[in-house]
Amino acid sequence: MAALESSASADVTSDVQEGTLLHFHQRFGHLEFDTIERMARNPASEIRLTSSKRMACVSCMEGKQKRNSQNQTDSGFNAPIDRVGGVICSDLKGPMTPRDRLGNRYLVNFVDHKSNYCRIFLARTKDVAAKQFEAFLVFFEKRFNCRIHVLRTDGGGEYTNIDLFCKRTGVTRQVSEAGNQASNGKAKRMHRTVLNLARSMMFACGLTFHFWGDAVQYASYIPNRSPTRANAKRASPLKLLTEKVPDLRKIVVFGPTCSVYRDPSKNSLQQRAQLATIVGVSEETKGYKVYLRKKNKVIVTQHVKNIDTLSEAQNAQLQQEMVEQDKDVTTPAPRQAKVSNTSAANVGTRKKSTKEWTRSAHGTRGASKRAQAVALQKESQSSGGVVNAIFD
Repeated sequence: MAALESSASADVTSDVQEGTLLHFHQRFGHLEFDTIERMARNPASEIRLTSSKRMACVSCMEGKQKRNSQNQTDSGFNAPIDRVGGVICSDLKGPMTPRDRLGNRYLVNFVDHKSNYCRIFLARTKDVAAKQFEAFLVFFEKRFNCRIHVLRTDGGGEYTNIDLFCKRTGVTRQVSEAGNQASNGKAKRMHRTVLNLARSMMFACGLTFHFWGDAVQYASYIPNRSPTRANAKRASPLKLLTEKVPDLRKIVVFGPTCSVYRDPSKNSLQQRAQLATIVGVSEETKGYKVYLRKKNKVIVTQHVKNIDTLSEAQNAQLQQEMVEQDKDVTTPAPRQAKVSNTSAANVGTRKKSTKEWTRSAHGTRGASKRAQAVALQKESQSSGGVVNAIFD
């Protein structure tokens, strides 16, 4: 009986396969070392490791190696991102198809790393990136009273002729490595944000794709004045740069029909207005960019009527709400235990505050005029009189 038991145990031990960790790693199709060790600890696997030393597998390096993860922290003396103008990221996008109405096929953006302020320039060829950076440097430093220290771009050929200007102005040039878009990710991501807005605006208004240049520039104008999650307290880029809430009265829908004043010159019987389409807001000249349909050209003018914009009271109220939101973020909420009985009683009887303009009310001056005209028309019908109501 004892002989039978010894022979059975010998048969069991003979089925156990022995080998090094590297041997079973290669045998099981280059599985992870942790997986092989977990299998060896299970008696049912019938595997026993004679050596658990982890050796470098050249075949795994050749077949499995991937890119290192990009470091999220980007600070230090060589990249002063904690100051305005410390690092300016730039990237070129194109060629775009079709060309815009001015023949441009490329767009170059410049993004401030601290405030996420973006400025976009259009170009017909790639070699004008250096001249556009010169214009952006003068504009940014003069307007926001700062100094640009670092220009970060990729290794594209469009930036090869910018080195001399950077040396002359004292701007450090940083070039990201080839094939690694994450090194210049802020400029790349800004292209995606702006083009998403531009496409949506063009699809909504129905304009042809030849107006993509105007849509892109207007799409960069709006985020500079809008709250963003990339900044602390979701402040807008212009608020970080100027410490003031930006004016939102000029922001309108892209592509609406409007009427533009027409100079009659010496003809007193000529029309005083002509139909046009708003295609943006000019940052160089005070006024709207409007497309004159009959003349097939774009002009900049302030004499625009019949558009829905925010009134002065609405803009002031919106700015006040943004300031109050910042105060709510900075001031800590009071504890529940400190609330008195009188304050708790007042909460139940407190009335809701009425705002000057809400979603249920008419949000624009044009809508309020239409409501007044409709009321006037109903009153005239009830009284039996005839009134001609003019609708904006």
